[in-house]
Amino acid sequence: MTADEVRHKVTAGWQELDSLTRSLDAEGLSLHRAPDGWAVKDHLVHIAAWELWLLALFEHRDKLAAMGAGDAKREIDDINSVVYENHRDDSVEDALRYFGESHEQLMRALMDQSTEDFERPYKTFFDPGQESDEQPVLVAVAANTYEHYAEHMGWLKEQIG
Repeated sequence: MTADEVRHKVTAGWQELDSLTRSLDAEGLSLHRAPDGWAVKDHLVHIAAWELWLLALFEHRDKLAAMGAGDAKREIDDINSVVYENHRDDSVEDALRYFGESHEQLMRALMDQSTEDFERPYKTFFDPGQESDEQPVLVAVAANTYEHYAEHMGWLKEQIG
C-alpha cells in the first residue's frame, strides 16, 4: 500500500467516524452508554489517545506518556482504564476538541511518511533491544486508525440505531 493510500484510508475512516459523531448533539454524545459505562464522548477520547500513541511512535517519544497513561501497566485494558479515568469528567466540548486536535497532529506526522516508512519494521521505532517485531509499522497505523475507527463505529451505530 502506498503512503497516499494509507493516508486516504485514515482520512476516509476518520471522516466517517467524525460525521457519525457530529450527527449527535451534546446530550447524545453524553448519554449513550456502553455496558462498561462509556459514553460516546469517552469512545472518542479513547480513539484520540491511541492516535497520540501512534504519533509518539513516529516521533520516538514515550507512547504511554503521550496518551496521559505513563503510570499504566503495559496491558491494553489497564491503559484504556487510565485514559478513561483521566478524561471521564471531560465536557463534550473538551472531548471533541481532544478528538479533533489529536487527529490533526497525527495527520501532520503521517504526511511526512513515505511508502518506505510505512513498510519499515515496527521494531525500528523503538530503542534497540526493546522490541523485536518485524511486521511493518503499517500494521500499527491500521490498528490505531481506520481499523480502530471501524471497531468503534460498529458500537456507535448500534447505540444510535
